[in-house]
Amino acid sequence: MIKKDLYLRLIVVIMAMLQPIIILWVCGFDIPSISSSWKTILQPLYIITNSMTSFFFFGIHKWRIPAILLLMLTAFSVDFTPIFHNIIAGIFFLSCLYPLSHIRRLKHYVTIYLISLFIWVGFGLFWFEFWGIYVLCIYHLNLMWYGLKIENKKLQ
Repeated sequence: MIKKDLYLRLIVVIMAMLQPIIILWVCGFDIPSISSSWKTILQPLYIITNSMTSFFFFGIHKWRIPAILLLMLTAFSVDFTPIFHNIIAGIFFLSCLYPLSHIRRLKHYVTIYLISLFIWVGFGLFWFEFWGIYVLCIYHLNLMWYGLKIENKKLQ
């Protein structure tokens, strides 16, 4: 992995991890979902973070379907097309299960990701999305870590 690519991926992951925290900080605990930030002053953050994450996913073979869905999720806002947006959002979160389960060494992330369903029932949609995003971010950080370890072994 080229250093420039690594830095770009790290920036995207950090932005994705900061987005829900910024939404909570600006909008408070009353916001029903991350997509609801579309209706706030945080709309540019929502668009930029989702677009950059989608771009990041396009660069990873097994993540191309979630990339397309995330881009569509951003294009069809909760404000203008709520039903279509919610359908795409559900399909996006489901579509992440396949690539999560693809790497044998990291399969435990599937179980951790599925815990988000219990969080949805217990705490609501925002916290479901928060959990899911954090699991995906930590998964990709872990994946980058393994990639760096393998690359460093090749150089030795």
